[in-house]
Amino acid sequence: MGRAESSSYFVGDIMAKHDSDNFLLYIPVKKHKEYEIKKDNVILIFHHDKPVEKFMRWLIKKPYSSDIELDAMGSRVWELINGQNTVYDVGQQLIKLYGKSCEPVYDRLILYIRYLIKKGWISFERGNQNKEEEI
Repeated sequence: MGRAESSSYFVGDIMAKHDSDNFLLYIPVKKHKEYEIKKDNVILIFHHDKPVEKFMRWLIKKPYSSDIELDAMGSRVWELINGQNTVYDVGQQLIKLYGKSCEPVYDRLILYIRYLIKKGWISFERGNQNKEEEI
């Protein structure tokens, strides 16, 4: 489980750079930097300031900014994505925080990470692939 060649561990158009890479050792990094934490939940804030968005704001009276509030588990994942934790580390922390209620943790985590990468809110660093024996 956790090998990059497993079809359930593809992340959008991202796949391990090398066939032998373990995706669980990849390090997610936040690309979307504007967020705040209220009542233990993360709120992602988006400003609509591109020319097309400005036109749409004018046309349909759309607000200058919008936000998305993540649920409790999504907020914990967002907080754990710090540029140092691997996907495996994030999953282990979720198990510590939520116990059996988050099982199957890696299947759920991979789906959520796929969503975040598809939206362009995170990216990946390859991570140290020599740690594989520890997992």
